[in-house]
Amino acid sequence: MSYIGVIMGEFLSSKRGIGYLILYGTQVFNLSLVMCGIFILLLLSFIFYEIVNIIDKKLNYK
Repeated sequence: MSYIGVIMGEFLSSKRGIGYLILYGTQVFNLSLVMCGIFILLLLSFIFYEIVNIIDKKLNYK
């Protein structure tokens, strides 16, 4: 969830990053750019969540 918070911060004050990519895509009406940014955000969020989940399982079952 914190990764999504970082992306939301990029919406407000950034000139690079996934949040800027999504925001720029909406401003120039480029749906494929927006969907690509959302897909990257989804993929990275899922990967980071699974990494934290695996670490949590390893630490809790000692």
